[in-house]
Amino acid sequence: MLRSATPDDGDDQEANVRDRRLAAGALLTVLAVAGCTSDPAPPPAPGPTSSAPARPTFDPPTRFGPTAIKLGPARASDVLLYAGMAYAAGESSTTVTDVLTGRRLPALTPQHPPVQRPGGLGEPVGHIPLLVQRDGRPAVVIAYAVSTPASGTTTAKQSVQLLLADAASGQQLAALSVAATPAEGGGDFTAVAGEYVTVVGAQANTLVLTVGKQVTLGVDLTTGSVLWRNTTFTAAAVLGDTVVGLTAADSSVRQQLVGLGVADGATRWRAANVRNAELAAAGTAYAVLVAEQDTGGRFYARINADGKLNDREAGSYGSGLGCRYDQASVTVCSIGTTAVFALDATDGKLLWQLPATGRTAPNVTAVWHGAVYGTTGTTTPVVLDARTGADREAAPGLAPVAVSGYAGVGVDPAEQNTVTAYPAVG
Repeated sequence: MLRSATPDDGDDQEANVRDRRLAAGALLTVLAVAGCTSDPAPPPAPGPTSSAPARPTFDPPTRFGPTAIKLGPARASDVLLYAGMAYAAGESSTTVTDVLTGRRLPALTPQHPPVQRPGGLGEPVGHIPLLVQRDGRPAVVIAYAVSTPASGTTTAKQSVQLLLADAASGQQLAALSVAATPAEGGGDFTAVAGEYVTVVGAQANTLVLTVGKQVTLGVDLTTGSVLWRNTTFTAAAVLGDTVVGLTAADSSVRQQLVGLGVADGATRWRAANVRNAELAAAGTAYAVLVAEQDTGGRFYARINADGKLNDREAGSYGSGLGCRYDQASVTVCSIGTTAVFALDATDGKLLWQLPATGRTAPNVTAVWHGAVYGTTGTTTPVVLDARTGADREAAPGLAPVAVSGYAGVGVDPAEQNTVTAYPAVG
């Protein structure tokens, strides 16, 4: 079977992998033995907005200096960098820090107390920030499940609050209240085992949220009004004007791949029936699916906005699918901790895959502008070239979880629940 090109292959092998069907077969070969919110691509990040002396920018950075700026408590996944501005979403508020100067801006804080996860029921509640376009400008949105206490004759209630900030300046733009609760526990967020609220993506001025496990909403980004609601659908990706996701499992644990209109929530298409499915956002052109067929066999496919399944290949695919778009031209996916592969973000062509002969698969922590950041072994940082898979920097000094041309953000080794920014130096 033809295998995918690796960084050491010659020109003849590179030409061979242009056939997409065989490339997908090569992907099967590696991943079978081993076994992403997607917005319209944001505009290039502007230069720093602070009055600090100009700092060199690197696109992408491959080395980071030791000088640290503490951003605050947050999970590694709950950090976003936009040029020189860092957003770290903690359990009760989001800190905003200028990483060029270390200046802390006013925090983005919900107007009501966030709903906390009961002790012993899993990880702390997450609040993953997402970059969107609001009224034609880049904005950061963070969602919190909140509890409004009883007052007078009004009973206590839960809802969602969206905090929006200008991405470049960190200035808060709005705090929007959204009338939404999960299906679990009769509408009680504390009964939700996973993320309370997930910001999936946006198109025009409509934001798509998934609340709990199976409630998805279209929300007006200006007013917070609920434009539509689907209580049996989990959104995974926004591809143009279509939301791609999976229906809630039926009594046979079967789900269906479905596309809804972003603006109105109307069903646009229905595709494969699957079980034990994982669907991941993978950029602006497609989503990636790993699932079990009705016959019991596992398969891999890419899903377009029109519902077409591409590069469908059967195999013994494991669980733990995750994909990251580098905001340029490459999507990097992992299945569990044992296999990593890269796809062209436009046509889905397989670019490379690891492990390969003499090389191990890294634990990917971030991808940005043609670079893949991660670790080998347990803690050794490394940077790979996103298009070729070749090692690009063996001693970057950091395996960042978020990256811009000015800095990388990592988990503080002394305080595992705190994230810290380190300057890009090369």
